[in-house]
Amino acid sequence: MHIQDIFTEQAEYITRNDLDNWHMEHPIEKMIMKKLCQGGAKLLTGPRGCGKTTLLLRAYNDMIRKKKVFSIYVNFKTSLKIEPLYKKNNGSYWFNQWLLLKVYKGIFESIKVYEIENSMELYFSETEIDNYISRIELGIINDISEIDELLTITILENEIKKILDANKMTSCILLLDDAAHAFSKEQQYDFFEFFRSIKSREISPKAAIYPGVTDFSASFHVGHDAEEIDVWVKTMDDEYLKFMTEILQKRFPEEIFSQLKKDSNLLTLICYASFGIPRALLNIVRNFFKEDDKLPVDFNRKAIFDSIKKINDSSMDIYKSLEKKLPIYKRFVEEGNIIYERMADALKQYNKRKTFERQAVEIGIKKPIPTELEKVLNFLQYAGLLMYEKEIAKGEEGRYAIYVINYGFLIEQNVFGGRQNIKNSELATALRIRDPHEFKKFTVESLLGTDAVNDIFPLSLPPCPKCHTPRISANTKFCSECGEKLTAPSIYDDLVNSDISNLPLTPYRVKKIKEESKIRTIKDILMDTEHIALRNVSGIGPYWVDRIFSYAEEYIS
Repeated sequence: MHIQDIFTEQAEYITRNDLDNWHMEHPIEKMIMKKLCQGGAKLLTGPRGCGKTTLLLRAYNDMIRKKKVFSIYVNFKTSLKIEPLYKKNNGSYWFNQWLLLKVYKGIFESIKVYEIENSMELYFSETEIDNYISRIELGIINDISEIDELLTITILENEIKKILDANKMTSCILLLDDAAHAFSKEQQYDFFEFFRSIKSREISPKAAIYPGVTDFSASFHVGHDAEEIDVWVKTMDDEYLKFMTEILQKRFPEEIFSQLKKDSNLLTLICYASFGIPRALLNIVRNFFKEDDKLPVDFNRKAIFDSIKKINDSSMDIYKSLEKKLPIYKRFVEEGNIIYERMADALKQYNKRKTFERQAVEIGIKKPIPTELEKVLNFLQYAGLLMYEKEIAKGEEGRYAIYVINYGFLIEQNVFGGRQNIKNSELATALRIRDPHEFKKFTVESLLGTDAVNDIFPLSLPPCPKCHTPRISANTKFCSECGEKLTAPSIYDDLVNSDISNLPLTPYRVKKIKEESKIRTIKDILMDTEHIALRNVSGIGPYWVDRIFSYAEEYIS
């Protein structure tokens, strides 16, 4: 196997055989698998890279092997392509059609992997479905006259029931991945209406969502319409270090893993720095490899700290990308960055003069917490920078919401011991051992630096496109100055037209791409489907071609 194949980050691109061989059982996997493979609507929640797709695919493959229920896996990561249609007429209709078509496409995929001898006639052919999906994603809808009643939930349900009856199966499990990936609020509302409507006695939908950025429809209630399952592995769990270490052992050849485990303290360091996110763990190790696939550079403390910083920068880039993906919350994201640094600085001071067995990684925010601050905390959770742990009562002091700060950032900021020259063994102790009574308390005012919450969290409303007069409110439909109709710009269009410098590429690599190709924007990379332009850039081989294209796809999803 090509060594870079080991670093494939997204589970949907991993072969079924590798998924089995590399699998390390999640600490609560038996419970998760039971809930995914049986009836009832479920929502898997967790930040990017925490293993939601892996769990869905594990459930999918398990159901295929047992053949007791009919399962359908669908990935909705390209859903933001439909968002521009919301700026035209009937965007909700077209998005709903796309959802139904994608599930219908999943039926054909499942028929193949289940090896079903399909003698019954389905309502549409796979070619027709592919054609409709492609045209809707490209926005070519004007000439689709027959689409007026193209697909309905009833038709989809009847197709599924037809398959169930023919194969003596009692139920269908819909595994809907990246379901709330799109940042268009309208799309998310429409998705959860679809999710609620498709649920029936025979059909049980399961979806992967994100903490902090998922907007449910007004009629959708978590707990009633679907059970939420948090799959983010907690650093406080007794099995945490064993789980993360065995991920590395399963994924890497022995000659590589033996280098990683030479110093148990350094191995502990990278496991905790990944903060329960397997993708981050793999990327920390990936940074030790060169493009010529040689074995890792010396696995030492300095190299590890350099790699952790790169991963931290990547997580912060994901967080800051919300400024573009949720432009109305631009100031929330900016203030959140300041708040996050304030948390880390306060913990650093708190940990000084404490033993390494009593180092704190948590902050407690006194309740009640304003909605605006909760929104910021949710955004930080989405990027994997902050983890909600629990709520506790402190007697007359009141109640506190407890959050854990990303260990990688705490390591980079020398929060443990409050100094740089600590030994590897001391750092490993500070990462491993937790005292539940040690956390830094904040009031809302001390965390924000002010009690004027509304002043620091204004909504960033786009101005009038004609005269640039600021909008009065988010609900204003016409400009107060010139009367121009106010419309929100397309998030998708803004993202695909962004400069390639927004991708996690070095300035030198961006410069070389622009000098030796016509690529300037994210869209240029996505349109270069054969990768011809990228392949012609000096210093970019097959590995980096795939990686840059993956960066572009991830940027708009």
